[in-house]
Amino acid sequence: MSEHRSETEVRRTKREQLRAAGVPLHPERFERSHTLAEAGRLSEGTEVRVAGRLAAVRTFGKLTFAHLQDVHGRLQVALRKGELDDETWQRFHDYFDRGDFAGVAGALFVTKRGELTVNAREITFLGKALAPLPEKWKGLADPEIRQRQRYVDLVMSDETRARFKLRTSVVRTLRRFLDDHGFDEVETPVLQTVPSGASARPFLTHHNALDLDVYLRIAPETWLKRLVAGGYDRVYEMARCFRNEGMDPSHLQDFTMLEYYCAYWSWEDNMRFTEKMFRHLLDEVLGSQQIEWRGRTIDFSGEWPRVDMGDLVREKTGIDVASLDADGLRAAIREHGLFEEGMERLGRGALIDIVYKRTVRGDLVQPCFLTGIPADALPLARRNENNPAIADCFQLLVNGWEIVKAYSELVDPYEQRRLFQEQERLRTGGDDEAMHIDEDYLRAMEFGLPPISGWGMGIDRLCALLTGADSLRDVVLFPLLRPEARPETPDSAPAPDTAASDPSKPAPAPPKPTAAGAPDTSGDVGEFGLTRAEAMELFKAHVHTDYLTKHCLASAIVMEGVAARFDKNRDTYWCMGLLHDLDFETVKEPDRHTRETVRLMRGAGVTDETIIKAVLAHNAEGLGDIERDCWLDYALSCAETITGLVMAAAKVLPDKKLASLKPSSVKKRMKKKDFAKQVSREAILQCEKIGLTLEEFCALAVESMRTISDDLGL
Repeated sequence: MSEHRSETEVRRTKREQLRAAGVPLHPERFERSHTLAEAGRLSEGTEVRVAGRLAAVRTFGKLTFAHLQDVHGRLQVALRKGELDDETWQRFHDYFDRGDFAGVAGALFVTKRGELTVNAREITFLGKALAPLPEKWKGLADPEIRQRQRYVDLVMSDETRARFKLRTSVVRTLRRFLDDHGFDEVETPVLQTVPSGASARPFLTHHNALDLDVYLRIAPETWLKRLVAGGYDRVYEMARCFRNEGMDPSHLQDFTMLEYYCAYWSWEDNMRFTEKMFRHLLDEVLGSQQIEWRGRTIDFSGEWPRVDMGDLVREKTGIDVASLDADGLRAAIREHGLFEEGMERLGRGALIDIVYKRTVRGDLVQPCFLTGIPADALPLARRNENNPAIADCFQLLVNGWEIVKAYSELVDPYEQRRLFQEQERLRTGGDDEAMHIDEDYLRAMEFGLPPISGWGMGIDRLCALLTGADSLRDVVLFPLLRPEARPETPDSAPAPDTAASDPSKPAPAPPKPTAAGAPDTSGDVGEFGLTRAEAMELFKAHVHTDYLTKHCLASAIVMEGVAARFDKNRDTYWCMGLLHDLDFETVKEPDRHTRETVRLMRGAGVTDETIIKAVLAHNAEGLGDIERDCWLDYALSCAETITGLVMAAAKVLPDKKLASLKPSSVKKRMKKKDFAKQVSREAILQCEKIGLTLEEFCALAVESMRTISDDLGL
């Protein structure tokens, strides 16, 4: 920190020296002949005037090489003593720093190494960087700092620049394709008196001038269909949407959605158009119909298969969703261990969606069209004429992600009103994602609508897929993050950035144990055998569902909190928590669960038998031939179990936030047997065997999980 401050002070001094020398610190403009990217395509001998940020400076006696850089280009500059006047040469070396902005005029030439370079005849100061850039090879290692300081990340990372250039290309290509096929781009309201167009919890705000509560839009659907009623034939919007729901690597609360609607099309027409558009997009943006994702090839060429949702769920779980009502689905969900607090308030469509997402969707890696989607889940979609229980709908699934949802639109105002009323009943019963009745949209329908098919796709998710990004935050320039902690006084050093969800960075250490004494921790271990990054890579290869991802991340951070409390190896404990349920999605038999996990761990390089035993022992009740009998066994068992109780307790709060959850509330919930029934109270009470009272353990778990609340959607 002191080194950073001293370099900043040096730069401030240079800035004042430039001012004293009469150099404009913030010049009004600089006349360029070419951008850096344009200059990089010119021939040797061309005179150019270019500008950019100094990304590197290397001096060899009377010759200095520097690079000017921006998002789109990078160009080398040569400064020779003797060709620049002495004052300019000295000023550059005395006052210019890496990160400063500069303008250069001169002729292009090619160096002996074959690099196109500007032979500088003039160099102009255009702006001082008071904060030093990170070291070139280190860059910004912390994912949260990269997201928070994207302006630095873009300077430092070739990968980041390429990712956002690709996003721009994706949006531009999609717009051009739709324009070329007769679609009109429009804009519809973001502030709405009735949230409509999707099943989602909206954001509520207040319009001061009208003294009116309004919602941020969750989707543009009903507005775009109003335009079809008004005479538009083909219409689309690149819409910012807002849904007040959980966050995880594949979901954000504010995101960009492309939606289009076409009169006289059916969902089958839309399916064919989708294939055509994606093939064009991939050729234009990537030049290939194949992408690589974590060593896995995803191939968009050929005909994409159609798969039926009901068939997939029945084959995977034995649940016949088509034959069950809401009560029957709840019973089946309980039987398969998928039930969570709040599901008793959900309707049949939402319950089917949960079963599908938690059991099947992660297996759909290669591009396919999911059909046979129950109509209950789609109150704005047309029912199939031959089977009214399903909608004329498809989803494009790739890599376990829903990339596109499209359907033939319901255009009957009487049926739409009935379905809105059913949604209203669910909403008043506690389903806060159910739709409101939209009277103005119903009025528009009464003026008549032609056959329509609509289509929606999340731009962020598509770009994450095409770039191999770990999270949607990595393809959003400035994702929403919690405010940074600020120093208490202006004279104190800046507070360091932290990202407790970053596997490479330890969580804050909880206080040492006091009430419970000093337990026997002789069964402890040292190194795990994998780094955090390697453990995360193994995790992502085998865990795909949102529920299990959050459970394992929470288990990892609580285990790390336990390690910090007792001065143990925090990396080892974090990795154990992350990987303990590695086979949960694929192994459903209780007497086999965790055996496949330890096989995978051994194959990846984890050899310590105490670790292996603890992972097995957290499922001691299911295996039958393993017992928990040492400190580490109890630590993992109670740590991974309490995460379910903490998350359930947070979800029943009005704001559903861990920040509002008191540890005492978690302790009280322990006594309510009907609350989060699936969470074993006996397993949580094993905290006493590791030297923590229940009160201390609840506080440790809540405080630890708060550090990754964004990743947990809480």
